[in-house]
Amino acid sequence: MMQQLKLYDPARKPTEWTGLVHAGQFAVFHSDVATDVERSPDGHYLQAGEESVCVVFDSLDEAEAYCETKVADIPNLRCDIYDYTGKSNPPFLTYVNKIHLNSGSNRARWGWALVVASLPFFWVEHHWGNTLVIPMVVGVNLVLAGLRLVYWGKGGSEKRRAVREKQT
Repeated sequence: MMQQLKLYDPARKPTEWTGLVHAGQFAVFHSDVATDVERSPDGHYLQAGEESVCVVFDSLDEAEAYCETKVADIPNLRCDIYDYTGKSNPPFLTYVNKIHLNSGSNRARWGWALVVASLPFFWVEHHWGNTLVIPMVVGVNLVLAGLRLVYWGKGGSEKRRAVREKQT
């Protein structure tokens, strides 16, 4: 059974959603894959004054089936599944469309490529007796940008699942 809950409702007892989810139930939250901005269950961005909601399921299988369908229908949607303890822990599972599964490793590869690309600039700086400024500045910036990409790429390494391929 699927139930949509407002995250906070001052007229409800308890007011927070976590008080309504019990052991064995799972809550699904929706967000944008690239920006982590919250989205509604139908995939649109929340408008001003629109309530934040989650979708609660009685079993993990139901929640997974729902997430598989949602990310297949809306490619830029991410579905995070939390257990009854709520967002105090990382998501139990994260679903994204299969086109986004390797985006983290692609970012990390580009990051390492930028770090390697900085080496000639450091060599030129060293060759000229450390008197040039531009190659050092470019080299340092390439290293910093590369390491940032590596960090971003490896940072999203939670348990991501895509729509399961049908096996014949």
